[in-house]
Amino acid sequence: MNREELKQKLDELKVYPGFYSLEGELLPDRIVLYQNYAKWEVFYFDERGNRDNEKVFFSESEACNYIYEHFKKQKEIEKKYQ
Repeated sequence: MNREELKQKLDELKVYPGFYSLEGELLPDRIVLYQNYAKWEVFYFDERGNRDNEKVFFSESEACNYIYEHFKKQKEIEKKYQ
């Protein structure tokens, strides 16, 4: 999966676009996908500029799948408690 496919899948899940950044923009309070040379970093960027729960992947596909699974699980939890 690439970023474009991930965006489509997140739209299907109805994930608010303000919860993530797929182009590496360091905007606060969201999950960021950041390409750093040959590796892909995924992290939560908080309002103070800290990177939390940072994961490193060596392919775009692995990073995108990780983000998709994260939001998919989050949606399942939301459904359970509605």
